[in-house]
Amino acid sequence: MKMKKPSLEQIEDYLKRYNPLNLAGAEVELISEHNHLIYRLEKDNQVYCLRMINPETYRAGEWLSVAEEYTLLKLLESSGLGPKAYYVDPERFSLPLLIQDFVAETVCFNDLKPLSEQYLQETAKSIARLNSLKITPENFPFRFWRSSYLSSFTKWQARLVEIKKDQRKEVLEWAERIEELVARVREILEKFESVLEKASSYYCLNFDGAHCGNVYWKKDENKVIFLDWEKVSFGDPAYTLARFLTSVTPEKGTEIPVDYKKIMIKAYLEEREVPDFEKLIEQRLFERQVADLVWVLWDYVRSGKTGPVEEESSVVVRYQTVQKLLNNYK
Repeated sequence: MKMKKPSLEQIEDYLKRYNPLNLAGAEVELISEHNHLIYRLEKDNQVYCLRMINPETYRAGEWLSVAEEYTLLKLLESSGLGPKAYYVDPERFSLPLLIQDFVAETVCFNDLKPLSEQYLQETAKSIARLNSLKITPENFPFRFWRSSYLSSFTKWQARLVEIKKDQRKEVLEWAERIEELVARVREILEKFESVLEKASSYYCLNFDGAHCGNVYWKKDENKVIFLDWEKVSFGDPAYTLARFLTSVTPEKGTEIPVDYKKIMIKAYLEEREVPDFEKLIEQRLFERQVADLVWVLWDYVRSGKTGPVEEESSVVVRYQTVQKLLNNYK
């Protein structure tokens, strides 16, 4: 039986019973209930964030466990690039939970678009510092590696199979169009592999959630902080920056401004030198934009949407963008 979200009363009872961080009697407010449930806890002028996976949207195997996320945040702690983690309970409550800093005085990058040169530069430098941290498979149990583009091709195929289980004519037509594009992409990805393989000595922690919705500007410190660390991987040194760049455009799925790429690549390389980094970025951007095209149709079907595909997803503009990118590799 599928688990339900806990009520505020249940959270309050948990705090009273186990008193983590002396938070018995704290004021509790649910502030977000998307992929994670996020509660604001306040007591004695101290504010914390309690997070747990939302059991109603959780997809097993795709995210870190809460305990793994706690371990990662502790490894990140000295960098200041993520929130400070204080407490994890993987057992006592019906859902594992994590208590961390409630990051105040911040603005989400989605609310700062179009992004200024300062925001782009500081984000690129922060990503470079993140990629320089000694967080490796030796001290953290990574579930996913970004050491081959072809693993993405396999995932796209699997998702297209799922999509085509939806028998609506409009969905099937779009699945066939995308499938045709994906088949052409494989040959290009195979040519990319040698450049990625040569970069293996620069493999690093990738923050898979590095899109504008998870990047915040700390106004009091004039710095970037990244939130929601449930998706990470290890490998391609260009991955995190490329992931961020795919989210900077005002309209989802449109071409990434060339000046944005130049600004961010230059700032990144000032912090961390990686051979052939510009080429790695272009390759990963191409792969990510194809991945996002497949994802939006898969998510439309998975979410049970019933309106027209072209109105309820960004599939049209993403398809057009990938077509243009493919023409560059003819």
